[in-house]
Amino acid sequence: MYKNLIMKSIKDIFDNYEAIGKALLIPTVLLLVLNFASSSFTTPTERFSIASIFFIFLALLVDIVILITVHRILILGSDAVPRWGIQKFEQREFSFFLKYLAVAVIFIIGVALSTSVLHFLGISLVAALFLTMTVGAIFVSRVSLVFPAIAVDTKMSFKESLEFTRGFKSLIFVTVIIFPILFSVVFGGVYTLIISALAASISPHINLLLVLLNVAVSVFLVSALSNTYMYISETLSEQDTNTSRDIDENNDDTLEDKE
Repeated sequence: MYKNLIMKSIKDIFDNYEAIGKALLIPTVLLLVLNFASSSFTTPTERFSIASIFFIFLALLVDIVILITVHRILILGSDAVPRWGIQKFEQREFSFFLKYLAVAVIFIIGVALSTSVLHFLGISLVAALFLTMTVGAIFVSRVSLVFPAIAVDTKMSFKESLEFTRGFKSLIFVTVIIFPILFSVVFGGVYTLIISALAASISPHINLLLVLLNVAVSVFLVSALSNTYMYISETLSEQDTNTSRDIDENNDDTLEDKE
């Protein structure tokens, strides 16, 4: 099951590469421009400025559009988005952004506070951080189904996502956390080394090509999450159908016995 989902996640990207490529062309160019603009306002002594933070925020909004676009193409089909991608930030994108921000804040605050408490109790900082990061990753994987749901205009709360994934804890942790991390380490590590070498020998601006890596990782993450969402939805739907059928059959048997 794990292998099939991961392989299907990869296959879906290649099957829809043309639609995804066209839909993400404009957002990717925008990310390159925003990252260049952000880096232009930083210096070795001042890593962040009001202007750079503003451009980083705009880049985050573009990232949200990219995530929603890929979700919709993989779950609903290429006709679910305009040919050149989503070019408006509307209610759906705003809801996605708020959920995204909420998960990030809960994760960061939860990990920071829990690590501090465990370290205060005598656990080494590295062990405490590893433990809280693992628990945080499990939490993120369990509530992550709100994102494909919002992307396809389906209402889902964090509580509903937790209930939705109750019987699929290991599956969603592997497909949403482990697989993207391994992909990022293997593919991202090699790509980063190449870009860093080129930046050192040609121009530091080549580091902007790391934006393409981030987009590629995002696409693979979204594909894994979309396929997991569809698999769990279909499995639960089949279970509900079978349960309803069993109830109907039991009712029929009861009526026959009475007759």
